[in-house]
Amino acid sequence: MMTTDCTVRAEFIAGLRRLAQFLADNPKIPVPTYGQTVSVHACGSDDEQRATVDAVAGLLGVPVSDGSHYIAERDFGPIAYRAVAVFEDRRQAWDALMSYDGMVTAGGEH
Repeated sequence: MMTTDCTVRAEFIAGLRRLAQFLADNPKIPVPTYGQTVSVHACGSDDEQRATVDAVAGLLGVPVSDGSHYIAERDFGPIAYRAVAVFEDRRQAWDALMSYDGMVTAGGEH
């Protein structure tokens, strides 16, 4: 989920700054080797999600990627910001896959 609520945004940005300062002040704390991605997920119908990600792509100044998910992403060095839409057909495919969870195990026992 995502929001543009000014209070939520201010708290999120302040938290990022506190984290950055904490890491700068504590060089023995490990960080991800290959960076990290901040992801926000669009809600609503497929069309609403597409419109949301399109709007975020415009604000980020990037094109969208339409693969298994609909994504707008901008990199800031090792940190990326990503807006994601997961359309109904992909959610249904995931639900179908997960319906087998726990039914097949190594050794054939379930």
